[in-house]
Amino acid sequence: MGILKISSLSTLENNSSNLSNLHCLRTGSMRFKVYDIYDCESPITLTLYRHETVLAGIRQTTLVFTARTRTQALIPRDMGEIDPAFIQAIEHRPKQTIVEAGRIPLIDLSLLNDPDTSDDPRALAGLVAEIGDACKNWGFFQVINHGVPSDLLRELLKAGKKFFDLPLEKKRKVRRDEENPLGYFDTEYTKNVRDWKEVFDFTADNGTVKPASHEHADQERQKLINQWPEYPPQLREACEEYGRSVEKLSYKLLELISMSLGLPAKRFNGFFKEQTSSIRLNHYPPCPTPELTLGVGRHKDAGALTVLAQDDVGGLEVKRKTDGEWIRVKPIPDSYIINVGDIIQVWSNEKYESAEHRVVVNSERERFSIPFRFNPSYYTIVKPIEELINDENPAKYKEYNWGMFLRTKRNSNFKKLESHRWYVLSANHREFIAALVFTARARTQAFIPGDMGEIDSAFVQDIEHRPKPTIVEAGGIPLVNLSVLNNPDTSDDPRALVDLVAEVGDACKNWGFFQVINHGVPSDLLRGLLTEGKKFFDLPLEEKRKVRRDEDNPWGYYDTELTKNVRDWKEVFDFMVDNHRTVNPASHEPADQELQKMINQWPEYPPQLREACEEYARGVEKLSYKLLELISMSLGLPAKRFNGFFKEQTSFIRLNHYPPCPTPDLALGVGRHKDAGALTVLAQDDVSGLEVKRKADGDWIRVKPIPDSYIINVGDIVQVWSNEKYESPEHRVVVNSERERFSIPFFFNPSFYAMLKPVEELINEKNPAKYKEYNWGMYLSTRKNSNFKKLEAENLEIRHFKISQ
Repeated sequence: MGILKISSLSTLENNSSNLSNLHCLRTGSMRFKVYDIYDCESPITLTLYRHETVLAGIRQTTLVFTARTRTQALIPRDMGEIDPAFIQAIEHRPKQTIVEAGRIPLIDLSLLNDPDTSDDPRALAGLVAEIGDACKNWGFFQVINHGVPSDLLRELLKAGKKFFDLPLEKKRKVRRDEENPLGYFDTEYTKNVRDWKEVFDFTADNGTVKPASHEHADQERQKLINQWPEYPPQLREACEEYGRSVEKLSYKLLELISMSLGLPAKRFNGFFKEQTSSIRLNHYPPCPTPELTLGVGRHKDAGALTVLAQDDVGGLEVKRKTDGEWIRVKPIPDSYIINVGDIIQVWSNEKYESAEHRVVVNSERERFSIPFRFNPSYYTIVKPIEELINDENPAKYKEYNWGMFLRTKRNSNFKKLESHRWYVLSANHREFIAALVFTARARTQAFIPGDMGEIDSAFVQDIEHRPKPTIVEAGGIPLVNLSVLNNPDTSDDPRALVDLVAEVGDACKNWGFFQVINHGVPSDLLRGLLTEGKKFFDLPLEEKRKVRRDEDNPWGYYDTELTKNVRDWKEVFDFMVDNHRTVNPASHEPADQELQKMINQWPEYPPQLREACEEYARGVEKLSYKLLELISMSLGLPAKRFNGFFKEQTSFIRLNHYPPCPTPDLALGVGRHKDAGALTVLAQDDVSGLEVKRKADGDWIRVKPIPDSYIINVGDIVQVWSNEKYESPEHRVVVNSERERFSIPFFFNPSFYAMLKPVEELINEKNPAKYKEYNWGMYLSTRKNSNFKKLEAENLEIRHFKISQ
């Protein structure tokens, strides 16, 4: 984006002979001019937004333009002494400070809802610490397994959409005003700029009392009554049921926050006896100029907590404290976003800070969100909590009355103000000013979702506050939602599929790692396998070694594996997906044509292990084929282009067990490596340990577990097939001294006779093949031999087949 000031529009037109195909559109007080410029190899569409002002008596035109081109034996109970074989070279040891993925923290609240863990003081202390870190470092976090039934949110979103689909005159029958700020509204301002949205507000506690005005001398109180439209008739019940459930979650979060501050769990509860909490249904219609407009301008929430539900259309952005960048909060199904409000900032005396955030809009899809604003009673006097202040940490705020404060802020929703300072914090003591004198200019333009092709200039943000055309996404491993493949309503939607393919392609290109949710693999299959796997690994070592793998049969139990010639801190159990049919070269020697049939080894105990392994394998195999087809399409190839390579696949699954390690600063669960196969589909428990090497800076990024998700890793074979358009990333597993960890990778590999090379469709004179052809079976046999011996050189890798350019 750029800005150019000129005295008249003709100046540009007269001095730009390369502009052609001029189009003009009139939209209220603004003019849009669209030019097609053909001064480069591909055409650029240049859109200019004209805004006229008078400075020093001279009329000036500001042209804001955007351009778009088209085109050891490892014995868990006897690990106090470490075998030197585990010790990594210094440069490969895990750092003591972890570079976590930079996305908004994701916190699992299942502890609070599970009777088996809810009374576990250690688990609770861990959760409290996690909440405290999120509040301190972000002021924002997301929660899952929160206890709010998902059908309540679905029904409310459905009823809310019916309401917003009504004609404007019907919605305005329950329009809110300065006397009753509950109901429908379509002309709200944030920082004196109108928001691109329409809303419906209701209180969680109908009959909420508040001050009648913001004047301190006025002691009158006003009871707020919810306004309900005639249609849809289900709206009121949906709102009230949802409100009761989210209120319970809010109290749980409030108590966790209180404990994280070192206070009793219910320290703040008394402030909410006659709460002024409210819920809002937000509707953000498509916007023709999303580069200029915001759904909600930058702001901080005035209350205690906000518990936000949103649909699958992203838009919420939070300002990261470390660098001031706006970070897009990517929607995670069945999660809530929790926002620390100003009241907690004051109560904590700034140990926790309210985060600045905003909402961006888009030109194609409408978006719905539902914030629950958890606010105290109107008569609450807000000030830093006595237990958190002392001589060394004096109070940073004077006390103020919440009801008066709220009333003052709400007045601003109905008029554009000369000042947008609701309270001022001075540099020396941050003094609170209860109210300011406002000179108002009423704004009456209608927000009509069905007629948004014309943009009111009231929506246009100042340049420094406009959303960037390129989004700064949270810097974590990409999270891809595969629901489009499993939902009959969307599986045939070509546009949704195209978007999904592009998302998978971006993840493969930029990371080589991504996570998937809504993947279609029943969660009970994984739970069953983890349960049976743990029973197996709990057996005495001599029992496990009855199914020990060796050089003749690489399937079964093993506890002395090497990676990069260093022993891994783990024990494993391997089995093939396709038992009895999988064959492999008997040796890695090219002249040896003998083939060997692979047979899985199953232990006597636990008896259910075999069935659990086989059922799980069938489920994950289906997912692997879906992912392979998405990757193929993202390369511009037919969906089933690679499927033929897997007719007699050599895929296998591994159960990994990483016991607690007394020296996690020296050892690794798995040393740095790249996966040799096509794809790896990894399931892990709730103990983190996997790290991926970020391409951009070489930092090791910890992959935080997300419940019911899989981690997908592009393997060397895809790197070769794509001729390095996609690259297999280096990754490793770190261990810890306290908790054991389990993971289950599915290694999706082609048949032993597959000849691997870059696919013909992706090579040409400008992009010649970068790898020589090699046989997968021979390659795999060579690599597997290295698991049983320490070699003079590092293992065979695809780089040995790289063609010198």
